Amino acid sequence: MTVPETAHAPDTFSSPTVTWLGFSFRKEAVRAVLTAYLVTRAMALFITFISSIVIPMESGPFSYADPNNIVLDGLIRFDSWWYTNIVEHGYNLGNIETQQQGNVAFFPLYPLLVRMIAGLTGNVFVAGVLVSHVALLVALGFLYALTQLEFDDQTAGRAVFYLASAPTSIFFSAMYTESLFVALVTATFFYARTAQWHRAALTGALAAATRNTGVLLAAVIALEGMHQQGFRIVPSSWRPAGLVHHVRTQLTTVVRSWRSLLAAAFVPVGLIAFMAYLSNTFGDPLAFIHVQATFGRDVSTSGAANLLSTTITRLNFGPGFFAGQTNPRTVVDTLATLGFGFLVVALPFKLRPAHVIFTALTLLVPLASGTVSSMTRYVLMLVPCFMLLAYWGRREWVDRLVMGIFLPLMAYFTVLFSHWYFAG
Repeated sequence: MTVPETAHAPDTFSSPTVTWLGFSFRKEAVRAVLTAYLVTRAMALFITFISSIVIPMESGPFSYADPNNIVLDGLIRFDSWWYTNIVEHGYNLGNIETQQQGNVAFFPLYPLLVRMIAGLTGNVFVAGVLVSHVALLVALGFLYALTQLEFDDQTAGRAVFYLASAPTSIFFSAMYTESLFVALVTATFFYARTAQWHRAALTGALAAATRNTGVLLAAVIALEGMHQQGFRIVPSSWRPAGLVHHVRTQLTTVVRSWRSLLAAAFVPVGLIAFMAYLSNTFGDPLAFIHVQATFGRDVSTSGAANLLSTTITRLNFGPGFFAGQTNPRTVVDTLATLGFGFLVVALPFKLRPAHVIFTALTLLVPLASGTVSSMTRYVLMLVPCFMLLAYWGRREWVDRLVMGIFLPLMAYFTVLFSHWYFAG
């Protein structure tokens, strides 16, 4: 499935449609999604191919994939090894005391799908890349449908292109979970927005089995359902009688939202199932959290408190900074954090409460580990930010500015990633 059918304006149903496998898709939506998908994936794969020929390759920590296919090989880097290891050997705990890393840090849905497809292709790496590319196409379809509901077709077209051409969008092609997770996030947003609670519950639960922040979609479903029923936090009157009336009204609204609340309660099933497996296999249902220490992440209040000081230290502000005596990875991660942090602050003025809460929490969770490391990749999950950028992009100068920043950085990060330089 590429683009779910939506009903944003009266002319939606009068526009030309394409029917495939029993589903109807609007031609304008199909054109926008396929253009964004094909253009950006062709760019990513072509840059990987050409740069692998003309730019010397850095020595990688692992040697695998296909030496006879430099494009496929260039998409199998860093965390791809962990997913391959899970597919081929299952989960292992590692050893926190000796700092031996374990693959329990990685959630099961993506490697499970890769394993299923690998049974057909006979190649784990091909299967991983296929899953990522198909998931990206689905993600763009749902993003278009969601953005069209909130704004219009032109904004939706920009949104899918912005996401597909984001600086670190090479991860959408690589053997990583990014494409699958974004597909499930956008699907959950769309189904909640259109009050299809059973489908929102299913995609939300699957997202919770894909990444640790997937469980936050429970808040999306609950908030969206209550919002549709008229739930509001701020009372219209602050007088005692007005406050009492407001509380009673909101309680009634919550009761009327029982379908969405029930759907929201189902989302943690994906996480709980993984925790049950970890408990049964290793005796530690929170192993996916405890193992983070071996990856240099301490998800705690102390970690969050050290975020600013750690970042400043790594940036090495002072005379040496402009002489290049700084950590370039920290520079780009910090810029990504600040840029998308600004977008998160601006979200409440244009998008729905559920969008705002999910995006803010998804931004804050990795920062709670006390480092901005990999934020260039994590911001790909902040789907509503791309919707907001697309809305601002109705002004030509904003659109040119976004594309002028995104496309060169996309090429830059693609070369980094494919050449074994850490890109996020």
